[in-house]
Amino acid sequence: MKLREVIAYGTAAIMFAALTACSSGTSGDKETGSGAGVAKPSASPSYKSFAAPTRFSLDETILLPMSAGVGKSSMAKHPFPVALHNGAVFISRPDGLDAIHGYRKSFPVTITSEHDPMMKLKDAGSGFAANNPAEAPLITSFGRKTWVFNAVVTRVTGAGTAKSHDMVELMAVDTANAGTKAWFTEIALPDEYPSGDEAEAYVVGRGGDAIVVYARGQLFGVDLASHQRIWEAAGTYRKGAVIAGDRIVAMRKNSDSPQIVGLDAASGKDAWTSPRTSQELSAAGPDAVMTYEKAPNADGARNYLLDAATGAIRNTLPKDAPGSDCAYDGAAVTICTDGFVNPKVAAYDPKTGQELWRLPDTAGTRVAPHVRLVRAGLIYAMANGHPVVLDAASGKDKENQPGIAPYITDGYVGITESKDGTGATAYRAVG
Repeated sequence: MKLREVIAYGTAAIMFAALTACSSGTSGDKETGSGAGVAKPSASPSYKSFAAPTRFSLDETILLPMSAGVGKSSMAKHPFPVALHNGAVFISRPDGLDAIHGYRKSFPVTITSEHDPMMKLKDAGSGFAANNPAEAPLITSFGRKTWVFNAVVTRVTGAGTAKSHDMVELMAVDTANAGTKAWFTEIALPDEYPSGDEAEAYVVGRGGDAIVVYARGQLFGVDLASHQRIWEAAGTYRKGAVIAGDRIVAMRKNSDSPQIVGLDAASGKDAWTSPRTSQELSAAGPDAVMTYEKAPNADGARNYLLDAATGAIRNTLPKDAPGSDCAYDGAAVTICTDGFVNPKVAAYDPKTGQELWRLPDTAGTRVAPHVRLVRAGLIYAMANGHPVVLDAASGKDKENQPGIAPYITDGYVGITESKDGTGATAYRAVG
């Protein structure tokens, strides 16, 4: 651990250890809106978690460090490079990883890369010039520990006449010792890269015992046990790969439009390739993905529900069906959305693609909300300028005064924009 990390660690480490040792619980988080109903705070001084929280306290908040929001566009569905574990907040930075308490006021602990980062947080732009490449870190359990992973592009300066070169560093932090880096893996990067992608790297997810890393258009696999890079996928890729089961489904670049490919998570080798050209891709269930592709000689692109293991089409959605941004609710329903000014929301059976409900409704009595988060059978969203929680299976309103509509939740706290819109705030789940 570097000296500056030791100094920063201090009492924050004690609070993280206490927090992560709390009784386990699952998610909860929401966001504030104009005229939002105020959820009453919990009367208990102890940490509480809720499997599927529907209310958050507007009185018990923690303003997160600027790393949680700087250089990120608020137009994104998940605008914050943030992940949660038992109320602890982990924030990916282009130059490292921040950890901070989501329940109490504390100083953030910053874990830095081994070499000079290609981009420093202070150089991330804002507004229309937002250019922070960081994405949410991955939190996963392995070897009886819970780990946080982040990826950073670094520059290794050559000694003497040796040529300088770039690396992507995968850093691993044990949540029980959140002030220090437990281990790291460095992977060499080629000198050539797409314009604008110089500092772009993030953790896609976990497939089996491999951590999948995206950097400068490439995909890599790192073994959790050996900490070694075990594969590099052929070709170059657009951002947005997803992991479903033991498959990595990604958009491979070619001379025309990208194509959807399924890669084996253990080896990085091709398992299948779609015969259609692709425009979009999103997760649509534990073993399914939703794509927006154009078939040869077709009059336009359509949404396809694909089996992640084989690439087989489970269903082709109607042309007017929402399907560009999908998420599985963790129970039995996949929620998809389209549009920002005039949004549409629909629920599908992830096995068959059958539409279960849609908003706006045909009677014209209900509007479609702007979906923030789909989790644990619930939809957290904004409608008519206010936060709302919907039941994912039925589409019916479940809570009209949740306090906030979160982008992220873990059952202890929820994360949404700060009141001035320049950062992020943690709100305590209370019901």
